[in-house]
Amino acid sequence: MRLIICEKNNAAKRISDILSNGHYKVEKRGKVPVYNFSWEHEKTVTIGLRGHIINMDFPKKYNNWSAIDPKELIDVEPSRMVSARSIASVLKTIAKEATSIYVATDFDREGELIGKEAVVYALGEEALDSAYRAHFSSLTNDEVKESFGSLVKIDKSLANAAETRQILDLVWGATLTRFISLASNRLGHDFLSVGRVQSPTLTLIVNKEKEIKAFRSVPYFRIEAVVSKENKDFEASHSEGDIFDRKKADEIFSRVKGAKIGTIMSVKERKRTDKPPAPFNTTQLIKAANILGVSAARIMSVAEDLYTNGYISYPRTDNTVYPKGLDLRRSVEELNKGPYKEAASFILQKEKIVPTRGSKQTTDHPPIYPTGFATKAELGPDRFKIYDLVVRRFLATLHDPCVVNLTSVKIDIASEKFSSSGVRMISPGWRSVYSYSKVKETDLPMLDVNDEIDVKDLSFLEKETKPPKRFSQGGLIQEMERLGLGTKSTRHEIIQKLYSRTYIEDSPPKPTLAGFALIETLERHARTITDPDMTATLEDDMEKIANDELTQEKVMEISRDMLRSIIKTMEEHREAIGKEISEALLEQEIVGKCPRCNNDLLTIRSKRGKRYVRCSLHPRCSKSYPLPQRGKIEFTKEVCETCRSPNMILYRRGGRPFHTCINPNCSSKKVKEDERDGPKE
Repeated sequence: MRLIICEKNNAAKRISDILSNGHYKVEKRGKVPVYNFSWEHEKTVTIGLRGHIINMDFPKKYNNWSAIDPKELIDVEPSRMVSARSIASVLKTIAKEATSIYVATDFDREGELIGKEAVVYALGEEALDSAYRAHFSSLTNDEVKESFGSLVKIDKSLANAAETRQILDLVWGATLTRFISLASNRLGHDFLSVGRVQSPTLTLIVNKEKEIKAFRSVPYFRIEAVVSKENKDFEASHSEGDIFDRKKADEIFSRVKGAKIGTIMSVKERKRTDKPPAPFNTTQLIKAANILGVSAARIMSVAEDLYTNGYISYPRTDNTVYPKGLDLRRSVEELNKGPYKEAASFILQKEKIVPTRGSKQTTDHPPIYPTGFATKAELGPDRFKIYDLVVRRFLATLHDPCVVNLTSVKIDIASEKFSSSGVRMISPGWRSVYSYSKVKETDLPMLDVNDEIDVKDLSFLEKETKPPKRFSQGGLIQEMERLGLGTKSTRHEIIQKLYSRTYIEDSPPKPTLAGFALIETLERHARTITDPDMTATLEDDMEKIANDELTQEKVMEISRDMLRSIIKTMEEHREAIGKEISEALLEQEIVGKCPRCNNDLLTIRSKRGKRYVRCSLHPRCSKSYPLPQRGKIEFTKEVCETCRSPNMILYRRGGRPFHTCINPNCSSKKVKEDERDGPKE
């Protein structure tokens, strides 16, 4: 009997369907589905895991945060613990009956480790050398069958690199999190999370917010005109552009403000050719989809789902160059229908399809491209939004350039130079299919040198320079990639973790007071934690493990030495660290004054995670208020005129912001309910 191990159930189902040509049977072992079929005349069973079924953690004796000095964790060897017991049990039972094992997890570091963990758990370390490994970048019929026809061995070095990351993240995260939480007396549900990649990423967001807060607007001035030729209006601006000298701007405007006629000084035209965009890798997909209003975590969740259902290729890739062996023409033929028919037909008419090339070329996975046709009705609006983006980008990379005509005009108005520009599409090329990138056309009338034009209006505009923009989630991931923070598989998860820890909020993300407080304190007392160079160095070391240039033991030794040095520095400033964070967090927790004793009211989390408001003088003052457990709450710093309790705004998905006071028993609410219900009979 053959056993095929897949990363997830839907991948197991699809691979079974492909290898059996649709003739498989589903069997439930407990709640775990397994797929039975005949493959090459031999009984075959496929099982899908749930990602990692083995997790790293410290032995139980280290669970008491208050009793264990955090620096002890640096040298503790983590234990491997089963996290999906039902799946693991079924896997082990089936594996004992199998004569051959096939690992068909995702082809990357994490996938290699997941496969290795499963084989070792089920059959022991010695089984690794006899297990077969299937490599594929899409779950299409041809690629899956080809991968099972050209099997390799499990790459232990690649798996070790992923395992090293697991251990590093556990040791660094646990050690630093416990130290900061203990120093600031934030235990239980309110602990403060610190991480090897998480903290430098949060630093990027905090530093950007500092730039915004430190920014001081500077006034500047623009002089603009509305001019006309043969009753066709167009706009022109003074050639100085942004003028920061008020006196100079006033002088220019005083010379032109009464003008009624202008003269064309020059007309220049040129063609601009916009090359098609490069293929999508993970970062560029997230950046493009994020502009459509989808969060990074949601983008990757949908992309993973589209991949396992055979609609797109593997979505975790750095590559932006299609491999030579990829049959682009066949992929386009799959899309020659529905909304993509026009673009696909145009590309298929070409004698030779020449794709664009990005700057990154790797050999593990191709760029992200569509592997099957789907409609909005099949996928639903959320999934189709990402699928449609991938399809259109793919077709754009194979299309013709976009050609536009640019017209540049110089105009004399009262001896002052003004300029105007026109943009006219000659050939949309790739933009005809990739509708997410548009050219704003500006039409000008026919103009010749020495033509007189009418000046219909002159404006003196006062403006101010704008602060830098916050990182979008897509822009943040791009910056993380540039600095070597995290990997293509983990960057979106890091951002999601910052949201879940309430270190950041809103979109684009901005730091909360807690996020600010943590990074400000670390920057003063343990800058190494917030420095991306340290994390990038360790990321590079893990790449060297994958390439057999370094051992796991050596990288862990280097990492532990770094961490010891950091903890030593933090211990020297422990009191200051605890005080600074506590004071900043207290400010974030204050929602107003207690109407009973006038002390501060604080937001509190119970041991079970329930949020409520309580007087800071508790237990001497028993005043408290329950809070809604769902939705974002914003305290307004105003008080209710009826009960003097703080007011809040409750934001819930799909509903309008709800303004109310935090007192559920406020008599004003009873009056409103009575008014809504109408008079009683």
